[in-house]
Amino acid sequence: MKHTISLLTLFIMIFSLPGCGGGIYDWGKGVFYQGKTLSYDKEIPEQYIRSVIVYDQFATKGDFNVLWLSDAVRIAYADLYAVHHGKSEEKKQAVLRRQLAENQHYIVFYVLSSYNDVLGEIDSLWTLFLQVGDDYFEPVEIKAIDMEQEYRLFFGKRYDRFKTAYRVKFDAKAVDDSMIINEGTDGLILHFRSLEKQVQLVWEVDLEQNGFVN
Repeated sequence: MKHTISLLTLFIMIFSLPGCGGGIYDWGKGVFYQGKTLSYDKEIPEQYIRSVIVYDQFATKGDFNVLWLSDAVRIAYADLYAVHHGKSEEKKQAVLRRQLAENQHYIVFYVLSSYNDVLGEIDSLWTLFLQVGDDYFEPVEIKAIDMEQEYRLFFGKRYDRFKTAYRVKFDAKAVDDSMIINEGTDGLILHFRSLEKQVQLVWEVDLEQNGFVN
């Protein structure tokens, strides 16, 4: 017990000294092995995240963070997944092919919504739909998910225990079997709409990053 008190007293004395906080932090990093920090491309995923908080005066009516799983984002995911799981280049390419193949069938968004704002139910306050040019599309799936760790990392501090993660999917093809996102697509608009409020989240389509320009 005396040893415990003495150790606690020592730490209090050290931390109370001016300018010692940073020194103790650096000392701790030197004494306790920190492992090797891994880096990943943060810029690409960050470009495809949109965030909005909707207020009614001072009351929060909606809090959304949305990541469009574009080809560029899926490539970043495959790279990070391969590093995380120690995959060879061949296996990474297999993961990437599966990721990109899904974009041939669906336009996918990962949505973080406030825990109180349930999405995809009949009585949900907020509805979602996609606008591309003058055309509007309803989702084919809105599903609460346990998001992959790599995508959680892309969201950073936006992902927390007060948010529910959803996968929102739209058909990638129109009724005439043409691709909704094509060489002529300038951007996507994801609408969130309640009976009283509406929000538009906009993405410009980078043709080169998303496989339309060789």
